[in-house]
Amino acid sequence: MNLYHMSIVALSVLVTGMTAPEFEAISHDGRKINLSKLRQQGPVMLVFLRGFS
Repeated sequence: MNLYHMSIVALSVLVTGMTAPEFEAISHDGRKINLSKLRQQGPVMLVFLRGFS
C-alpha cells in the first residue's frame, strides 16, 4: 500500500464517538437494515466481527 492509499484509508476511519455515515445492509435473516431508521428507536452501537467464515 502506497502513501496515497494509506492517506485515503486514514481519512475514512471511524473513531470512538464519531457519527457513522448512513448505510443500508442486509441482516443474517435477509432483512434490510437502515441506520437512520435504527436511530429513530434510540442510540445505535455498531459491532464488526472479523474472522468468521
